[in-house]
Amino acid sequence: MKNSKTISAVILAAGSSTRFGNGNKLEVNLCGKSIIEHTINSFLKSNYIDEIIVVTKADVINHLSTMFSPFLHVKFIEGGRTRNESSLIGVREATCDLVLVHDGARPFVDEATIEKCINALEEYDAVAAAVKATDTIKLCDENGVVRSTTNRTVTWQTQTPQAFKREVYLKAYQNLDPNDPTLTDDCMVMELNNIDVKLILSNKNNIKITTRDDLVFAEAIAKDLGLGGLARICTAIGQDSHRTSSKGSTDKPMILGGVVFEDYPALEANSDGDVVLHAITNAVSGITGVNILGEIADRICSSGIKDSKVYLKEALKYLRGRITHISLTIECNKPHISSKVAQMRASIGEILDLPPHRVGITATTGENLTDFSRGYGISVFCIATAEVY
Repeated sequence: MKNSKTISAVILAAGSSTRFGNGNKLEVNLCGKSIIEHTINSFLKSNYIDEIIVVTKADVINHLSTMFSPFLHVKFIEGGRTRNESSLIGVREATCDLVLVHDGARPFVDEATIEKCINALEEYDAVAAAVKATDTIKLCDENGVVRSTTNRTVTWQTQTPQAFKREVYLKAYQNLDPNDPTLTDDCMVMELNNIDVKLILSNKNNIKITTRDDLVFAEAIAKDLGLGGLARICTAIGQDSHRTSSKGSTDKPMILGGVVFEDYPALEANSDGDVVLHAITNAVSGITGVNILGEIADRICSSGIKDSKVYLKEALKYLRGRITHISLTIECNKPHISSKVAQMRASIGEILDLPPHRVGITATTGENLTDFSRGYGISVFCIATAEVY
């Protein structure tokens, strides 16, 4: 039964994704939707939530706000320097009596867990979802030497949501620094104020995606829960070309596929002139139907951002799936591409979250038959293959 008080869900999505590696892990595709989309949807499905506050990075607020614009009770705000500071910012922004603080990287929280946390706030001021430890937990010193072993029958692994009476939460923070690195979750704030925290049995599906290895388990869970759908294989062609700069017209170096060619001037363009990334962006646009270079990238470029990687990453935000292979053919007289193909494959793979062996690059001088082969510019064709849900 729904608690008589109003309830806010605060979703934390402003982390640095350091342990995950390249990029913002919450934007990574998981069976057709980004991880953060799955997480927000978990709370949108709940009949208990009156308000959703997503605390995230400034550079994704507009995109997410547009995506969830039909849901008037969903709000996106900028986070802080640490997890706990972001949590405090979100709870202060919340307007309801009770708050559920949840990690944006836990996309599979279910209705039953949300309900149990809310109902437990009838009796307790602080509640946390958790599972009983199945492994034996060792406590070690700073050298990794075991000093004690916990009693497994009373050892739990905490998850989120962690639920609180809002006023109790805010009062507990009055004498604590939210940027204290020893505070690793909100329950610790309660513990330091001698406030009892009630643990609620959650389930193993409520995993936190921390490293890329976790994605394997997450995909299996998503498919098991019916969140994945059936993937379609789509292909699209992208093409772009740029003129070679006239001698002395620029002091900027040429960039192809995110790799700098120091001995050659940048191609003529409003941006950095990375014709390879532009061709890939056009191929991605061919799959999504969203014209990035023709519309959105112009606005980004006008704001002063010239890096073509930003345009490609913007195009990928509209892809309901993942790129599985890229094939590029580059026609030019200069520079000689072969010496830097390995770097280009690695650079492009990093942007697309692809291993280098799935980025094919061939180059041709064109036998002096075209303006590109005669040195007046560079032309690139790209074929992109994707799994789309």
